[in-house]
Amino acid sequence: MSIRRLFEFLLHRRFLIQTAFVVIVTAVYIWGIHDPNMWTNPDQSNTWERTLEFSLLEMRSSLPAPPRLAPSDVVILKITPEDFKTQTVDTGIPELSYMGKDWPWNRKLWANLTERLLGSGAKLVAYDFVFNGTTEGDKEFGQVLAKNAEHVVIGSHWGTVAPGSNSILLMPEDSLIPHGEEEIMGLTAQSTDTVVRSVKNLQQAPSSLIHLLQTSNPGRDLSDIPTNSFSWLAAKKVLGAAPQRELEKIMLINFYGSLDPLDAYSAFKMVKLVDVLREWDTTFEHGAYFKGKVVFVGPDDVFRFADAFNTPPVFNMPGVELQATAFSNLVHNEWLEPAPDWIVLVLAVGLGALALVVSLWVHSVLLKMSLFATLGAIFFAATQHIFWTHLIVVPVSGAVIILVCCGAFGTLYDYILSQYERQRMLGMFESMVSPGVAGLMLSHRGDFEQRLGGQRKEVVVLFSDIRGFTSWSEQVGPDALVAQLNEYLTAMVGVIQEEGGTLQKYIGDALMAAWGDVRDLQPRDGAERAVRAALRMQKELQKLDASWRGQSNRKQLSCGIGINHGEGVVGQIGHPRRQEFTVMGDPVNLAARIESATKQYRQPVLVGESIYEMTKEIFLYRLVDKIRVLGKTSATCVYAPLGEIAGGTPPPGLPVYEAAIEKYFARNFARAAELFRTANTQMGEADFLCLNFLERCEYYSQVPPPAEWDGSWTLKEK
Repeated sequence: MSIRRLFEFLLHRRFLIQTAFVVIVTAVYIWGIHDPNMWTNPDQSNTWERTLEFSLLEMRSSLPAPPRLAPSDVVILKITPEDFKTQTVDTGIPELSYMGKDWPWNRKLWANLTERLLGSGAKLVAYDFVFNGTTEGDKEFGQVLAKNAEHVVIGSHWGTVAPGSNSILLMPEDSLIPHGEEEIMGLTAQSTDTVVRSVKNLQQAPSSLIHLLQTSNPGRDLSDIPTNSFSWLAAKKVLGAAPQRELEKIMLINFYGSLDPLDAYSAFKMVKLVDVLREWDTTFEHGAYFKGKVVFVGPDDVFRFADAFNTPPVFNMPGVELQATAFSNLVHNEWLEPAPDWIVLVLAVGLGALALVVSLWVHSVLLKMSLFATLGAIFFAATQHIFWTHLIVVPVSGAVIILVCCGAFGTLYDYILSQYERQRMLGMFESMVSPGVAGLMLSHRGDFEQRLGGQRKEVVVLFSDIRGFTSWSEQVGPDALVAQLNEYLTAMVGVIQEEGGTLQKYIGDALMAAWGDVRDLQPRDGAERAVRAALRMQKELQKLDASWRGQSNRKQLSCGIGINHGEGVVGQIGHPRRQEFTVMGDPVNLAARIESATKQYRQPVLVGESIYEMTKEIFLYRLVDKIRVLGKTSATCVYAPLGEIAGGTPPPGLPVYEAAIEKYFARNFARAAELFRTANTQMGEADFLCLNFLERCEYYSQVPPPAEWDGSWTLKEK
């Protein structure tokens, strides 16, 4: 299939191809890329899509929005590195004596703290660490837990010591677990993602762990192995019933805004353990501060406990704050809810349909790109509004994939077609007008429309005409005439276009070209290109004559070329239904007269005086005459270009000819005649210009010209 047929196929099947592409992209996303497990089962989800969605979720979470503050009824009581430096100097505060540099501390501390908090009206006390192993105070703490099991949650944990190792279970000391109250324990393990965005409410014990426990503890009742998350269990005890969130599903955490923009860890009210113990009666009003609140107790010492997680809001968020966030989401129904699959399907199909509409009905590349960007912005703004107001996370990777793929394909498709159409139109225009005019019309419409009204510009004009065309046209048939004329004009116009000229018009067998009319061009540059084009046209005609030789339906041709420079008017003229973009004015008329003079002086190419002055350092010239054409009162010198100076040598007799010309204009006709005879001999005894000037010298020797004679010759023919 040729390139032309391929583009014609793309052009006529535009609707079908773009529709098929949009349908395929949408279908690939819905059935091949999108994975519902992305939110509910990360281990089985599409990794790159999940990464993209969570990255976009982080971005939308960080965008300015109405602040969603953490509930005021949650307080975090944090254990800081300072607490491990506390000495037993405050004898009036017994709990401080239980603290020190060694962990675990005497558990009488937690027993007293629990009773104090609950006795002051706290709803729940949740300890976000594991009380494993035995230590002092276990008995007292166990009694407090047994008495307040409905208002206390303690942590347990399973995981691995190192990647690839067996699972281990960290559980509180058996004596701390009240009989029949296994739900006092909640698993504190979080997501294994690098950035924590979700939490498992129901965590099944790994089969390897169950097998290990059964092997090492034969006959043990494993019903006390915790399955609910720490935050879920805390929410259940506060609510008195299971939270509305489905237990089996992973919960996307909705992180709260900071109370203090300068403090990344202040989404919740946070107080230090040592401050609570020291200032219980003052700052904390004998515990009234904690009335009606849920108190989470946990470490803020990252290096000692390694209990910190990277989250979208902050780096190294303490695990206790992460638990408080998940708990608050559950209690206040503020978790993030993934959009249902049917919404994803509807949005994907809708975006695909909109992408198709834009691709098919908008042809401007810039407008199309703008519309696709606008669609993406509107979609993102709508999903962001839903995210802020309804806490529903609508996947946006589908929008990105569909809009980017369909937008890029549609834009590239139409761009390729538009370039093809432009080239096709340019080719069509070039068959009717000059390529320069066609290119200006298509590429610089504003500039072209301005020039249509008329502009004065310095232009270089070239006229070319076939010698003896009338007699030739009478000798051959019309088919042969048109065929040979087309071959001739194709070669001539090709040279003009290669030299940057504009074909202005055909005048029968003649043609007119210009430099500087359409494209801005320095006159000197235009003059050089025009002279070079004229010399090349003569060489091309010689090649054509050689190829035509011996063909009965072809005739040997010759042409004359005249070139002139000056200020002309460039614009569009004619009837409204048939107009022509052309050059008018004196330089055009004089160029036509100079071309006509090639017949009288028997020279293939003649140029005006201004052309000679601008290019005499590039081309070798021979002065032909000083002429006065019909319709002009002033005379002008015309020159015949002989070739480029670079790499060329002057023809024999040219220096003598130039000396003869100098004597001729000095009215020394006798000496000029001698020099013209010598030059003619050196040039081959048949030089028309030498013989022409010799004839004039002989005449003026007999009949001297008048005193006002300036050496010019008036042409009697156009």
